[in-house]
Amino acid sequence: MERRLAEDLEYRAKVERLEAERVRQLRATEAPVVEDLAGAGIDVSTVWDLRKRPESRAVAIPILLNHLTRDYPDGVLEGVGQGLDDRTARDRWRELKDLYLRTERPVVRDRLAAALSDCAVKRHYEDLLALLANTDLGDTRIYFLRPVNRIGNRMSPGAGRAVVESWTDDPVLGKEASAILNGRGPND
Repeated sequence: MERRLAEDLEYRAKVERLEAERVRQLRATEAPVVEDLAGAGIDVSTVWDLRKRPESRAVAIPILLNHLTRDYPDGVLEGVGQGLDDRTARDRWRELKDLYLRTERPVVRDRLAAALSDCAVKRHYEDLLALLANTDLGDTRIYFLRPVNRIGNRMSPGAGRAVVESWTDDPVLGKEASAILNGRGPND
């Protein structure tokens, strides 16, 4: 495909037109989120730009939570959810967790699991254990292994590791559990 893109100018032009149309549609669909963010003083051209504006996260989080429950295409919901993946969402733990447990949208569940994982602290440890054990939540539970390991080990040496070890034979979580126990990072 790369070779065809490089050599076939007509094909490349068609691919570029299709991509430009896809982006245009995505921007039009996410316009309500961008407008609400602008109303709160956060000037971005797309929700994905929130990554470049970390100082605006605390103000953006209630807006993003509101929009995460709406019927947007997955690409928009992924961008909205990505904005929640920040420690400033910690004060919204209960709301994030409740939405995570209620949603049926896989992209929303994935982004909320990432957000919960990122903002988890000691007071959330029991919630993390319960979420990890809830098999109805599918493979998004993988996000909770690392904070369980980190927080559990800080609470009592080896406690988090013991929990992670208990998941090594799990068909969904086993590979990540083994990676953690072997000291490998999430992208190794």
